[in-house]
Amino acid sequence: MTTACRGEVCWGFREEDNSKIDLILSLEHPWYAGERMIVLVQVKSGETYGVKNTEGFKLKSAAVKAAKRTSHSVCIIWVCRESNRAYWAYIHPSSQVSPRDYSPYHRVSPATLYDLARCMSKNTTNAYGGSGVIIRRREGNLTNRRKLVYSVYKKKDQIFSPALGVIELTRLGWRHMFRANRSAAYKQTSLDLIPYLDKIISQTPTTHAITDYKEWESKGFVYRSSEHLLKYDKVMYSAKAKSEREHAVVIIKAIEEIRYPSNWQANAMLSQCIDRRVVLKSAYFKVDSES
Repeated sequence: MTTACRGEVCWGFREEDNSKIDLILSLEHPWYAGERMIVLVQVKSGETYGVKNTEGFKLKSAAVKAAKRTSHSVCIIWVCRESNRAYWAYIHPSSQVSPRDYSPYHRVSPATLYDLARCMSKNTTNAYGGSGVIIRRREGNLTNRRKLVYSVYKKKDQIFSPALGVIELTRLGWRHMFRANRSAAYKQTSLDLIPYLDKIISQTPTTHAITDYKEWESKGFVYRSSEHLLKYDKVMYSAKAKSEREHAVVIIKAIEEIRYPSNWQANAMLSQCIDRRVVLKSAYFKVDSES
């Protein structure tokens, strides 16, 4: 963990050990300059707490119960004795005490630093869910509006997210949102939403999930690509034809790509060998008719 996260670690004192805190990990925050993350770590091994499977590992309820606290989150490191590999799981005070399966995404690696920062962003005091944002319906020719909104999209260039750091607005996202086979209704919501992206993404999402994950090795490097889905359900929508505002659920999809050396454990200059980038894939919203 020390090498993977480029941080500092100390053993828990007797009082902390009695609270089942084995390690205290101090890390430089990857997207808040001058800020450090303090991670409380509990180390487990053996089949009582987890078991290896073909995809990743299963964390058993005994491990979750031992780590769950009322006042803070705990990172569990489960060590597989057969493969000598370590896996991580972040347990929040609100986590359910039940077995859960984790993919290879949760194998300890240089990408774990960014994963921990994402998990810890849930505890920030920022506004969340897109609260206070009102999306207004715009009328007009779709082609003309697309040209106008594209100039806005290019000017934004990148947006800071407390959950993922800087998200770049590139041609990949624009082409995906306005591809030929996408419905006109979804294109319309994307056009209405884009001018408000910075106000929404700068807040903590209501929910955050990883919907796709790929990892491969090439020429001495490991490449990891993950698709993140962020939902903001406190946004309001105002259409010209209606006098009342409606609730809307904004859905943001972003692709995170990380590259690090295959032999990272033995690399003394690891921080300089890691590349990471997050780009917007799509942005649209759905009106919540039940609200």
